[in-house]
Amino acid sequence: MKYLREPIEGMDVLVTGAGRGLGRGIACFLGQVGAHLWITSEVEEELEKTAENIRGSGGWVKTRVIDLASESELSMLTRDVKQGSSRLVAIINNAAVLERQSLQQINRDSWEYTLQVNLTAPVFLTREMVPLLSDQGGSIINISSRAGVLGFADQTAYCASKFGIEAFTRCLALELSGSKISVNSVTPGLKIKPTSITDADVVALQSTTSQAWSDPTILGPAFHLLACLRGGISGCRFDAFTLANYIAEFGSELTLEQLHEVAEYVLPGVDE
Repeated sequence: MKYLREPIEGMDVLVTGAGRGLGRGIACFLGQVGAHLWITSEVEEELEKTAENIRGSGGWVKTRVIDLASESELSMLTRDVKQGSSRLVAIINNAAVLERQSLQQINRDSWEYTLQVNLTAPVFLTREMVPLLSDQGGSIINISSRAGVLGFADQTAYCASKFGIEAFTRCLALELSGSKISVNSVTPGLKIKPTSITDADVVALQSTTSQAWSDPTILGPAFHLLACLRGGISGCRFDAFTLANYIAEFGSELTLEQLHEVAEYVLPGVDE
């Protein structure tokens, strides 16, 4: 099968949760390779820091400070992107919250907030954005986690949301099978700053803790390659660290030809 891809230079890419951690690393790398970034976070200071990094390397970026759990704010984001994007080619659903609680500690508000941000927002944001990708194609990348394939104590809500992201990815891949839209999930594959720790929190931590975290920007080549996909490879789950290392060793062209072999999981029945 010939897998379609196209450059994302000068094209619009939406990254949620780009104020820190993995989202910031993805956005900064894609900005360096010439993508036009739309980035979101609910913490304005963190989002502006990401934007400054992108602009400092000559990149193009628009910021939106929103709470993805808010239906009205999510609607404002989709309206702005629809009106302001010249050609949206990739959606990276990265934003997530993680509150460690035992089952006995979970209350309905924290459960619903976790599900709203981690699962409901990606589903409905993607639903609104898919028409912008349909004609010329694009890539939908859903950020998953080991928590999306394994269970962890005191992370019931987070794990449930990430298992849901895996299910959403596979269902949408089947719905869009045969189109020019790729839908895949990605786990980081290395130890990075947990999504729940803000920039302000890092300052208060012991340096030995933060020194154990890897720079997520090194995963950028993996997200760059996946953002360039236009159908063919869909319904897969990738380990970003493994994929980035494969690209570094063998180059993008050979990696593209062997993406199904590099994937952690391949959904049967998609584009066969």
